[in-house]
Amino acid sequence: MKPVGSVVLLALSLILAGCASRTAPNPSATSPGTAVRAAEPRVVVLTTLAGTSWKLVELDGSPAPEPFDGWEPQGLEFNVDGLRVTGNGGVNRFGGRYTENGGTLYFGPLAMTRRAGPPAQMDAEQLYTQVLSRVVGWRQDGNSLVLVGSGERRLAVFERAK
Repeated sequence: MKPVGSVVLLALSLILAGCASRTAPNPSATSPGTAVRAAEPRVVVLTTLAGTSWKLVELDGSPAPEPFDGWEPQGLEFNVDGLRVTGNGGVNRFGGRYTENGGTLYFGPLAMTRRAGPPAQMDAEQLYTQVLSRVVGWRQDGNSLVLVGSGERRLAVFERAK
């Protein structure tokens, strides 16, 4: 065999071996009880809340109440301008200013619509707005937003809405 032919044959063998190593594992070859992990969701590290939207998942240490049929879930949206926050209390919409500086966060007076709703939904809304008035900071926990009160007390936890 000519030296050029040997080099071509060697290169072809290496290419085929590389392709073979990229094939998916045989599912029957995995051990029983071995779970195949799904890709972990990418964590986007926040430096500001401006331009983000959130859905409430935990309020004052308890799971957020499920909205009644036809009612929106409780949430927050920090406008892109970095000055205004809007949200849904469960029955009524609200909006106002917020101040954010690093990990500190304060909500200014929030104006709210005055719709009536089911009593349990109104109670949940009242608790939500009371909690927002006690917020003094925020932190990120994975892909969740955690609003904290004095002494770093965890007041509310949100997941990304958009």
